[in-house]
Amino acid sequence: MTIGPGLAGMPMDEWKIRTAKGKEYAFDTEQEAREALPEYGEGSTLWKRKAYRGLAGITMSPGGWTQVD
Repeated sequence: MTIGPGLAGMPMDEWKIRTAKGKEYAFDTEQEAREALPEYGEGSTLWKRKAYRGLAGITMSPGGWTQVD
């Protein structure tokens, strides 16, 4: 993967919610994810990872996802 120029080459936090049924929904910020979490029902969890954004919107994360809540 080619890392993009400028901010695209800097690691950024990515957030997702995983529902009890295993569906995943991505968010740009922690605030958005935390505000949305109750809407996805009991058993839904919040996850975070450091990711590098490449060209064409592709992301790469050497560390993978970590459960936050």
